[in-house]
Amino acid sequence: MDISKKDAAKMRRLAQEGKQVAKIQKEDFPDFTWWDVRWVLELAGMSSSLGLMREITGKLNRARKTVKKDKKLSDDLLRVNKLARQLYERCKEDYKRLDRIRKAVEA
Repeated sequence: MDISKKDAAKMRRLAQEGKQVAKIQKEDFPDFTWWDVRWVLELAGMSSSLGLMREITGKLNRARKTVKKDKKLSDDLLRVNKLARQLYERCKEDYKRLDRIRKAVEA
């Protein structure tokens, strides 16, 4: 399916603001598939906030498995994972605020 530059830019903007790919597809681009939206973001070298959080968590968990004997480093990696989770939660809150503002401006 052909995706216009305008639609692709909107998809990228919404993902940068923290909106999940599934919500972008369902709420903003129901004529496209989830894979269409994901493809646009992948070409731009982007992920949704949830995708980034999952990637960070996965990499940190793999790193912790390789350094089990070093308790301090393992604890530090766990702390980084918790901080990344906090950033993700704040990003979700910011997206909700942006969405309310956008709806108020459009109304």
